[in-house]
Amino acid sequence: MNLSPNLARWGLTFSVLSVCLLLDSSIAKAQFQRTPLAGGTAAAGEAPDTEQGTAAESKAKVSEAEQSIRKVAGEYTKAFNAGDARKVAGFWAPEGEYVEASGMRLVGRPAIEKAYTAYFKENKQARIQIQVDSVRQIGDDLAIEEGRTMVTVPKGTPDVSQYTATHVRQNGKWKMVSVKESSLVPSAVQVNLKDLEWLIGTWEAEDVGIALKTVYRWMPGKKFIERTFTAQSQSDGKSVVMGTQIIGVDPLTGDIMSWTFNTDGSHAVGIWAPVENGWVIESRGVTAGGMLTSANNVITKIDEKACKWQSVNRTVNGVELPDALEVVSKRQ
Repeated sequence: MNLSPNLARWGLTFSVLSVCLLLDSSIAKAQFQRTPLAGGTAAAGEAPDTEQGTAAESKAKVSEAEQSIRKVAGEYTKAFNAGDARKVAGFWAPEGEYVEASGMRLVGRPAIEKAYTAYFKENKQARIQIQVDSVRQIGDDLAIEEGRTMVTVPKGTPDVSQYTATHVRQNGKWKMVSVKESSLVPSAVQVNLKDLEWLIGTWEAEDVGIALKTVYRWMPGKKFIERTFTAQSQSDGKSVVMGTQIIGVDPLTGDIMSWTFNTDGSHAVGIWAPVENGWVIESRGVTAGGMLTSANNVITKIDEKACKWQSVNRTVNGVELPDALEVVSKRQ
């Protein structure tokens, strides 16, 4: 956030995530690109292992440090939105520093409070949103938080920033000793959604008696692509809608992004990056049980009638899972 009075702006983009929440059984189901679900963390291509899934869940519990720091982010948001400079500065350690996006460096709680007092005076009704992307604990009393912020003021230009905050535990409470921000600005190179036009149509894969169907279609105006995915049992012909995904270009960053909503209540968001003959989607999401997920999903075009998909670097609440096997889907 820029503390210069006339530069208050907006700031929340999503690093990414999405297209996926892994189902709990076969290799073919992996084409739905789902990051791991609680209770279904077996790798694609393997039979679900209940004991293995339970073990993964127990290891994947959010640490006390992460819970506390995410709570601090919520309390910080309330103090900021209330325009309470003293309370905002109180989240720093007495000797803490704040390096804001313009490069201005403030050292010590009094200096930080003074800057926020002036900021709130010039920017009444300023509001902040905070997206905590990750919290890494190092030892017992040190943690690194990374995320993005969105600051808005009435009739002002939005301010988008990403930040890294270093926390130390002092007298049982987590305090920030260093916060460094950098601005996020619109991308100079705009990715064209038409680069995904080859996906438009119906794709199918089969495995162990289940037919998996993914349909991509343009939404009205051709500004977004809708993707739906269903599974159908070949024995009884029953079909179940698994979820819906919306793909479009973020006007702020110029990135292709996707938002996925699954019928079990889980959801994810992803950023698409072009690679040779396909795309890599950096995906992060939340399971229906509230567990954080992440994965890199790779879509590769084989030819006009076939593509392959694989999910790698998968985690549930920071616990690594095996890469999924490649799945080949064919155009119908």
